Amino acid sequence: MALIMGRRSHKLLYAIFTLLLHLKPALGFISKVGDDNVWCIERERQALLEFKESLIDNTNMLSSWGSEDAKKNCCSWEGVQCNNQTGHVLELHLDFYGLRGKISPSLIKLHHLTYLGLSGNDFNSSQIPKFIGSLSKLKCLDLNGANLRGPIPFQLGNLSHLQYLDLSWNNLKLVQNLEWLSHLVSIEHLDLSNLNLGVANDWLKVVSGLPNLSELWLYNCSLPLATTSPLLHINSSKSLTYLDLANNPCINSSVFSWLLNSSTNLAYVDLSSNQLQGSIPNVFGNMNSLQRLFLHDNQFEGGIPNSLGDICTLRGLYLSSNNLNGQVLEFFHNLQGCAKDSLEILHLGGNQIKGPMPKFAKFPSLRELDLSNNKFNGSVAENIETLYKLEFLDLRSNMLEGVISESLLSNFPNLYYLQLSSNSFTSNFSFDWIPPFQLNDLYLRSCKLSPHFPNWIKTQKNLIFLDLSNTRISETIPTWFWNMPFELHYLNLSQNEIKGRLPNRSNIFSDLAILDFSSNRFEGPLPAISSNLTSLNLSKNKFSGLNSFICSITGGMMHLDLSSNNLSEEIPDCFLHWQELEILNLAHNNLFGKIPRSIGSLRRLIALDLSDNSLSGALPCSLQNFTMLRFMNLRENKFSGRIPAWIGETMSSLIILSLRSNKFHGSIGLQICLLIHIRYLDLSQNNISGTIPHCLNNFTAMAHKISDVMADKYSTWNGSEYSFYTDYGKYSDNSLNIIVGWKGNLYEYGKNFGEMRSIDLASNELTGNIPEEISSLIELKALNLSGNMLTGKIPQNIGKLEQLESLDLSRNQFSGSLPISMVGLHYLGYLDLSNNKLSGRIPTGTQLQSFDPSKFMGNAGLCGAPLVEKCPEDVTFNAGGSKKHKEDRDGGSENSQGDRDEFWKCLYVGTGFGFAAGFWGVCLSLILNRSWRHAYFLMLINLKDWLYVTIVVHTKILLKMFHN
Repeated sequence: MALIMGRRSHKLLYAIFTLLLHLKPALGFISKVGDDNVWCIERERQALLEFKESLIDNTNMLSSWGSEDAKKNCCSWEGVQCNNQTGHVLELHLDFYGLRGKISPSLIKLHHLTYLGLSGNDFNSSQIPKFIGSLSKLKCLDLNGANLRGPIPFQLGNLSHLQYLDLSWNNLKLVQNLEWLSHLVSIEHLDLSNLNLGVANDWLKVVSGLPNLSELWLYNCSLPLATTSPLLHINSSKSLTYLDLANNPCINSSVFSWLLNSSTNLAYVDLSSNQLQGSIPNVFGNMNSLQRLFLHDNQFEGGIPNSLGDICTLRGLYLSSNNLNGQVLEFFHNLQGCAKDSLEILHLGGNQIKGPMPKFAKFPSLRELDLSNNKFNGSVAENIETLYKLEFLDLRSNMLEGVISESLLSNFPNLYYLQLSSNSFTSNFSFDWIPPFQLNDLYLRSCKLSPHFPNWIKTQKNLIFLDLSNTRISETIPTWFWNMPFELHYLNLSQNEIKGRLPNRSNIFSDLAILDFSSNRFEGPLPAISSNLTSLNLSKNKFSGLNSFICSITGGMMHLDLSSNNLSEEIPDCFLHWQELEILNLAHNNLFGKIPRSIGSLRRLIALDLSDNSLSGALPCSLQNFTMLRFMNLRENKFSGRIPAWIGETMSSLIILSLRSNKFHGSIGLQICLLIHIRYLDLSQNNISGTIPHCLNNFTAMAHKISDVMADKYSTWNGSEYSFYTDYGKYSDNSLNIIVGWKGNLYEYGKNFGEMRSIDLASNELTGNIPEEISSLIELKALNLSGNMLTGKIPQNIGKLEQLESLDLSRNQFSGSLPISMVGLHYLGYLDLSNNKLSGRIPTGTQLQSFDPSKFMGNAGLCGAPLVEKCPEDVTFNAGGSKKHKEDRDGGSENSQGDRDEFWKCLYVGTGFGFAAGFWGVCLSLILNRSWRHAYFLMLINLKDWLYVTIVVHTKILLKMFHN
């Protein structure tokens, strides 16, 4: 019996061993390098070689793919993973290999392929191959950022085993519907970010029907608006944990109905940068697994709902850039639930929360706190001193005050980001203080430091961003600062009183990209700078030595501002190496000579300011290379010659053009009308002759209401404020100012240029008429044609310029009467028509009669208010031939009609003032005196009752009499 049992045991073991041998290929694990005894399948190796042939491998990442004997085992090739038992190719990991070309159809021969990762390569705007839908065993398809175009092939719906699909950040064709997606029943991770789903109205129905979907990424997809009612009937996916619907402007509050019916397992929800309005709903309170909630950049109002404070798993709450408001105590009371113990990140910047700084002692886990751009006031220290885990603190642009001491900051040993700018803080640091933290970012703009440069900064070895602007530093920069091993990318010490010279070493802070030392008292030669610098602002100092500076610079400088210094020389002809420059500001110096020809090599130039110097000569033809120029200010120089025709032909993007106070002559060419974006045109105080072009109606920006913002991939232009983008963020330049002739005076406009639209051709030698086409510029704010030799009549349709605020036509030879349409210039705040040949009655209107009579003087034929001269039709003659006002021609009355008019005017004015005084006297008495108010309203009630009873009684009597 024992023998039989022993045999049976041996047979059982043998059967199990045989079964394992048969299952071994199926259970074999995936390996990058194949077994020495197992080689990849030959047809699959050939398929991979064909795939390689369709690619351009400039980085040699596929150098291991070859036909040589040493490279024949494709299972050992870079990025290839095989089953180490069967040799079949299972996975291709070629993400971010720098490959170019097309996806070869040879991949269809890889029948066992489960993973295809080609993201981050460049497939030359080719389409997603349809054959991918035939790779039936595929579980992961990653084509993120692969430069693919065209439609999404519906054949992808055949991949029933697909668990991971990423088609994001390509240039795929507008998606009409997502029906094919509904067949991917195994899908768990879906990323279609940056695809245009603007007409895919079935998106919500499809994604809600995917039973295993756990991660959904639809960032920036232009998702269409979904109405509320259908959402309630959609069987939402119950497995969702990550949801990203950010930056879809058409999404509105109806999405909350879907979330209410969705998974309670959501851990990550991003609804930022949409147009969500109203109060923050309570729907998030049902998500008991929620860890991160992104609602920033919306239009939410009110406060924080109680339900958010009751989410015990909540670790990050992002509510910045909304319209949240209310008092601080009420606002933060709703976060006092269990969320206060778990909350690590709280971003509330850019709202309208007001009141004293709240106490955060009950939030022990906080690592990031952003309260910037609100209306918090009071002191800070005692309210945040217990946040011992704090790493990120942003309190900028509030109304906070008090002392920032070393004892406070010493409580935050993990701090890496500190932003306290634009408050009323005062610092109190001892000279030898050593902070316990290492900052990456330090912003103390407008804080009150001391005359001394902060010595404790020498301990911060990891600084990348440093802003100490407007902090009252007045001593020289210590030597140790220039020798620090910083990796600074941004350094701002502007608006102080710092003295001394800058070291002339280009290796200082070699990683520096943005440097602003403007508005100080630096002197000496301009310093050598790093070739990595992209923005340099040394304006409003006492630097000299432009020649050696310009000619020694190489690199990628984008923004150079040396205005308001002591530069007294010619502009050097050394701009051939400045190909990346976008802003060049050399205004307010003592530069002389001609503009060098090499400046024309600055083909990316957006702003050029050479104003207020002594430059001379004609404008060089090389300037016509500035096809991207938007701001050109050459005023207050000695330039001569004709205004070049190519300004209009090649600089069609110009927004601001000022050639004021030079020596230009000749006529204004018709090419000037090609400046369709022009908002400010100043050719005043030159020797320009000829007529005003009749094509001014081509100035589209003055003829139509359009946005003041012009933007492209690299920069944004708003008025005269220029913002540019670097690898380290967005930076704005407000130093480009323009002198505007406005209401008879000169004003300097910079960031506040706003919606200014102005044409100034004053003090030239222009002749002829004002063209009728000028009345088409309905957005024009200021028009100055004074000091010329213009003739003819003022255009009858000038009243169409309804936005006009300043009009100066003085010192010309205009004739005829004033157009009656001028009474429609309701915004006109300045008018000067003096010293012309105008005649007739000044049109009666609320505006024209309000101006000083001197603004109409020098026109012998003008009459009527505000002038004292009466118009002829208001005057007659008596029998003796003497003048007599027409109101006296009936005779016999001692009081003239004018006196009677004056009487009635006084009567009306007196009546009006009397009524106003009486009305407000009674109202204010009732408001201020409580007993009078009660008595008055009691009288009204009694009067009402008496009237009611009287009317009822008399009505019944009348009815009875009528009945009888």
